[in-house]
Amino acid sequence: MGMMDALGHALMDNQELHFGTANAAGAEGLTSEERWLVTLSAPLSAFNGDYVDAVLTGKDDDVLREGIADVWSVHDRASFEQTARWLVDEGQRSTYAPLWEAVGAIDKATQETPMLLRMVMDAFFPAFFQIKARKSLDYRELGQRSGKSTQELAALMTGSPSWVEALRKHFHVSQAEVPSLVAWDAVRLASLSRWAVQLGYIERSEFAGFAGGLARQVREAYGNWSQVSAAYIAGGLIWKYSDAREENLLRTNRLLLSDARSPYRSVAFAG
Repeated sequence: MGMMDALGHALMDNQELHFGTANAAGAEGLTSEERWLVTLSAPLSAFNGDYVDAVLTGKDDDVLREGIADVWSVHDRASFEQTARWLVDEGQRSTYAPLWEAVGAIDKATQETPMLLRMVMDAFFPAFFQIKARKSLDYRELGQRSGKSTQELAALMTGSPSWVEALRKHFHVSQAEVPSLVAWDAVRLASLSRWAVQLGYIERSEFAGFAGGLARQVREAYGNWSQVSAAYIAGGLIWKYSDAREENLLRTNRLLLSDARSPYRSVAFAG
């Protein structure tokens, strides 16, 4: 599984951001609301190698159609509406909240460990921080609430100190500053709405209505795009953890912060 996951990520065209405004096919005019929602979808767009500034993705329709049918079971308007409604009403944010809290407990235990001891334990006994946070790590309960196996939970928790520290270092976001993982659902909702427009499942004029289903909750939960990316990364790694996925999520979201052309630079989060 790890090798196939790494191979899949290696085949993705996401070494840099892609822009539809450089291509006539992707240069459709956007309202300010639509620009905000396209920017909301950017963490997944950057990861997939899609346009980060247009409703159209830049992907071939057949490739896109096959992909969302396989991953999302969306193949027409009815299945799109059903999935969009699930993301708005439920999604995975509540299911993943206890795991995010457990990751926070490990981070707290890590930060409270003296630096020299932390370095030694990182190198020789990474489970040390889980032991320190054991009161928050009832794997049986976490597994029942999340549907994750003990093996999946152990991999996630053991790997979490590295990417939580990366969020702190590169995104200037601590675990405590991300009180909700609603971005995990909201980014996917905005992305799925873009795909539905491109494939003709919904009209272009309907994009904002569907894509904005969680916009209010996102604005209430976060204060900037960096926090949106941090929450999306956390949700993505809780959903399916691997070293390759961690590397790709961190790298592509760093591009959104660092690239001068990124919509994170030109579209205000508040507004």
